[in-house]
Amino acid sequence: MYFSESWKILFQTAPYLIFRVLVYIGLGIGVGCYLGFVFFLSRLFGGGGWFFLLGLAVLWSLLSLLRRYVLYLIQTGHIAVITELLQKGKLPSGVNQVRYGKDTVRRMFKETSLLFVVDQLVKGVIRAVNRSLVNFTRIIPVPGLENLARLAGMVFNFAVTYVDEAVLSYNLSRPGEDIWASAKRGVVLYAQNWKPILKTALGLVAVNLSAFLVFFLCLLIPFGPLAALAQGEGWKFFWLVLTVVLAYCLKLALINPFSMVSMIVTFNRTVAGQEPQWEWEEKLEQISGKFREMKQKARAAATL
Repeated sequence: MYFSESWKILFQTAPYLIFRVLVYIGLGIGVGCYLGFVFFLSRLFGGGGWFFLLGLAVLWSLLSLLRRYVLYLIQTGHIAVITELLQKGKLPSGVNQVRYGKDTVRRMFKETSLLFVVDQLVKGVIRAVNRSLVNFTRIIPVPGLENLARLAGMVFNFAVTYVDEAVLSYNLSRPGEDIWASAKRGVVLYAQNWKPILKTALGLVAVNLSAFLVFFLCLLIPFGPLAALAQGEGWKFFWLVLTVVLAYCLKLALINPFSMVSMIVTFNRTVAGQEPQWEWEEKLEQISGKFREMKQKARAAATL
């Protein structure tokens, strides 16, 4: 599963990793302040738990937007740096990693909107492939296979984010090729090689769950006594939620980059030297409207 190589590459991008950690620390502090403010308002105006739950719903929406449009841009720059290290073993001397990653993505995609469109189409195709694989296991009349199919579905859903980042890395490794053509090649190669990618995704699920649990338990050391000494159930709940949020932010900052690198390395090493097979392209056309749209865009770009 290339975990040792993934750690090596991740440590080579230490400046970018530190940048991401600082961003997520700031995010965690901001979330903590927001939760404290919402809790204060709930105590001031009444409503208690319902007011706090509404505040959590608003927070989740804001975090989703932030993750999609701001954190994703930071992440794509990190992917560009990882891809360069994977392909050449080093970056140009004297470059700032964060600036290098940002400039590489801008040079490749020209406009941020194009990056988001490609990402959404790639995600759509990957989900279609995953649904097809899960549905196939469900129709096989083998006792106990339904539970296995359910587990596979969870793993595939977890893998979607990291596989689309691996396809982006594949795009960045082919700067001379049209972005739509390389994206099409990438998703076809994923469909051809889903088994080793699923194996890596399964390992990463275990890593992510274990890391979150460890972070949560470590944070309980300072926050647990505060919750125990707090007056009222509301304050106890506040400290518990804050512990969960901070543990999740630590996972985002430290473990998600490792998961991303692992999937990128697995994908690139697995598909190296392969060509997309026509039969897989036909299958994707049958099961995914997103793939048909991607193929049309690749054809249109080829005629320009």
